[in-house]
Order: sequence, then C-alpha cells, then structure tokens
Amino acid sequence: MALYVCASFTFYLALLPIHKARTSKIPVLPREPIKNNIILIGVDTLRADKLGGLAYHRKLTPNIDKLCEQGVLFENCITPLARTAPSLTSFLTGLWPHNHFIRDNYPDLAESKLSCNSFIQSLNKNNYVTCAISDWAGADFKKINFGFQKLSVPDDQWNLKLLLRQGPAYLRLFLSLFTHNNFGNRFLPEIYYLAGKPLTSHLGRECRNTISELAKKNQPFFINLFTSTTHVPFGSEYPYYNLFTPKDYTGDSRFIMTDLNTPEQIVESQESTVEHHDLSQIINLYDSCVKEFDDEVGKIIDHIDKCGLRDNTFIVIYSDHGTDFFETECWGQGNTLIGNDPSARIPLIISGPGVPKNVKFSHVCRTIDFMPTMLDLLGMEIPKDIDGVSLAPYLKDNSNPNLYAYQETGVWMGKIPGQHPDQITYPDIIELLTIPDIKSGTLVIDEKYYPTVIQAKNRSIQDDRWKLVYIPTYHGAVYQLYDLKNDPYRNVIDHYPEIVAELQPKLDEWISHSNHSII
Repeated sequence: MALYVCASFTFYLALLPIHKARTSKIPVLPREPIKNNIILIGVDTLRADKLGGLAYHRKLTPNIDKLCEQGVLFENCITPLARTAPSLTSFLTGLWPHNHFIRDNYPDLAESKLSCNSFIQSLNKNNYVTCAISDWAGADFKKINFGFQKLSVPDDQWNLKLLLRQGPAYLRLFLSLFTHNNFGNRFLPEIYYLAGKPLTSHLGRECRNTISELAKKNQPFFINLFTSTTHVPFGSEYPYYNLFTPKDYTGDSRFIMTDLNTPEQIVESQESTVEHHDLSQIINLYDSCVKEFDDEVGKIIDHIDKCGLRDNTFIVIYSDHGTDFFETECWGQGNTLIGNDPSARIPLIISGPGVPKNVKFSHVCRTIDFMPTMLDLLGMEIPKDIDGVSLAPYLKDNSNPNLYAYQETGVWMGKIPGQHPDQITYPDIIELLTIPDIKSGTLVIDEKYYPTVIQAKNRSIQDDRWKLVYIPTYHGAVYQLYDLKNDPYRNVIDHYPEIVAELQPKLDEWISHSNHSII
C-alpha cells in the first residue's frame, strides 16, 4: 500500500508544469539600445571537432555553424587544464591554473574565494547585470566567487552532505524521473540538479525568459548559460537518443553510457581499455547530445532576434573541455595530454558588434585569451596582471599571434590506460579526497597527497604544429614530441632534436613557475 501511495504521489508530481511559462515572452525594449549585451552559451564536454564548421561527417550543429558564419570560429583554442573548475576559472580570469590556484575539481573554501579579478567583476564595474544559469555541471559558478550578481545554479556537487541527502543511487535515479519540475526545483533541489541528468530544455527556457526580463531594463546585461547536455553518461531527451542508435541495438548503452552510478564504477570505467566499452554506440549517444544542444542554441538565438537584440549583443558559444574516445588510449578528459588531445581543444565562437564575419581563426590560442579579447571588443580596460592576451587585433586578417598553449593533466580517478609505466602516481579518488571542514561538508584533496598530485601532473607546450609533452616518472622526466599536422599521435622525439631544443626550455620554465603552489 505504501509503495502504491508513493508511486501515485510521484506520478502526480510528474504532471506538474515544468515552468510557469511554456513560451518565452518578447519584451518591449527601450527606444535606444545602450551598451552591448553579452550572452554566453556553454556546454560541458563538447569536442570542437563535432562542429559542422570543422567538417564533422554528421550534420549535428547547423545553428552553431550559422553563427560561425556571422562571427569568428577559433579552430584551435586550448584549455590549460581539461577539468571543469580549473578550466572555467581560467576562461573567466585570463590566468593559468597555477596563478588562480584552482588546479582540480575540488577547491577548498580559501581557493574558491579567488584572489584575482574576473571578467564578471569587470562587467559589474561597468554597470552590467551579470547572471549565471546552469544545472549540476555549473555548480562552480556558485562555489567559486566569480562575482555574479544573480545565480540560478545548484550548490557545490562535491559535498558529502549533498550526497547523503540524495540517498542511494537507485533511489535518487528513480526520484529524478518525477522531480524535473517546479516542485522538484523548490523542494528537492538535490534531486532536481542530480549529477548526470541534464536540464537542457529547462535551462534554455529559463535563459530566454531571463533575456526577456533583462531586456526591459535600461541597463546592459551578461548571461552565462552553461549546461551538462554533452557530459557523460551522454543521456539526452526524447527523441534525441533515438537519432543515431541502430534499431536492432540490444547492448547495455541503449539510452546512456552504463555502469557510472557509483564512485567505484566510475573508477573502474576510467581504468578500463577500449575493449570494455561499446564505443560506436557511446559515440552515437554523444552525437545525439550534441544535436540536442545545437537545437537549444537555435531557440535562444531565434529569441534574441525576436527581441530585437541581435545588433547590440555578443553571442559566445564555448565549452570547458572536450573528451577523449580512446584516441589517447583512454576515455575522459585531461588524463594524458598525448598527441592532439581532443579533450584539450574547445569550441569557441564569438559573434557580435565589430566582430569580423565568417572567420576561421586557425592559429593556436588559449582559453585564457577569452577575457582580454572580450574586454577589448567591449572597449573596456584589460587588467595588466593576467596571462592571456587580446586576440582582437589578429582577427580581421587572421594573422598569427604566435602563442604557446601550455597544459597540465587533471586529477585521475584511478590508474589511466596509456600512462607511462613509471609515471608518478597517487591513490585513487576515493582515498584521495577528504573533508577538512565537517560543517561545510566540502570534499577536497587530502593535503598530505597534494604535493604528489602536483608533481605527478603531465605538462605540455604546443604551437600551431608541434606539441612537447613532459611526463614525470620515478626515474626522472620523460619527453614526447608530436607533429600535430602530419602524425598527431606518434611520438617523433627522436626525429626532430632541433624542435625539442627550442620547446623544452620554455616548457621547463613554465613547469618551474607552475610548481610554486605546491603545499
């Protein structure tokens, strides 16, 4: 009887309206537009090579491709650390991870306060309304003090109290079927924002309504929408998950990538090789997610047009990092830096007033260059104490800024396939994390392991053609060299000593600077 009552109640919740307004209102605008607005549309774990503008064989992104024609597509934009918290922080501060001090997904309370200026704070000083909207993937926008005035994002997801409130995996997954609505958002946020469950259409509608509300005000606005649409386990809404899955498919990954419900399963999956995964079906699911994201982008851009905001609005498409599908012998992101690592390269498109149209910026640039580039395009002062540079002067004629992109690996879940056999290692994620402040419940890296975590990071330097990778082993440093243009996954270090001689001193110097944050 009790089970029947529970089932009836959850079924009733499922019938509740998802939002008060099913359609987005078109605002009545002030007669004369003021400063330019900025709308960032981001997604977690989107590979750059999935864009039609970069010749992917499936036409997944017609709306993003059209935006590329109206602005600049940065074809080779590299994140310095392919994990969400450090990548987003570099994107919004213009700093290398070792200079903003967030070098993993588990910053403590002191690191989360940020001792540097951010792009958001610069906009606040220029009288912008600044907003962030996200599902579970964007909890860092609240945890890390970027300076957003308005936040519609969940609390920290790496938190023991949150995990306990969510309950066992089977229970929280069941409840999540019935709580993606107003009731769940208000009374069960732990389940509404459940990790692994994207809120793509919900967030898109919220973004459009926020645009309408802010457009009524006599004040410029900045909206950062960030979704988990393309994040593992690659689950999309109906009908997207049916787009590429063969009708006769009978494997376990029919709707999502399976066996990722517990920390133990995630560690085991990260340690497995390609033979343990139904890779073609996983890519089918991932492509479905990309298509769903692009459709939502199209709805938002269409709404911007209907609101009459297009001429004075910058639209930016971005991601925090891509993902590997065993090109580097493992899946995930930020694990090895091997060759033309697809997890390091993000899609970045900027369209708006004064931005050249239909430009494919082919040269290496970095996510740390986004903040100074946008400030330059907005005519605002660029802080002198950042690592990034403005790309605005190079866009019109597609000239080469001759930049080096540096990277470091993230924190591994367990032993990663493809690692050097003598790689310096540390315990897996379950043992690595601790809770120094029981009151907050925040999970952080145990300080006794932190120096080893920093020491164990692979590092790399790359330009338009070459990538030199540093691997710390128990017997000293090992270097690998990759020709990104001609043979991107074969180590050719023995064939080009002159390239190694040019790049290694620069990489070693950067490593020396980046190790200053070791406890």
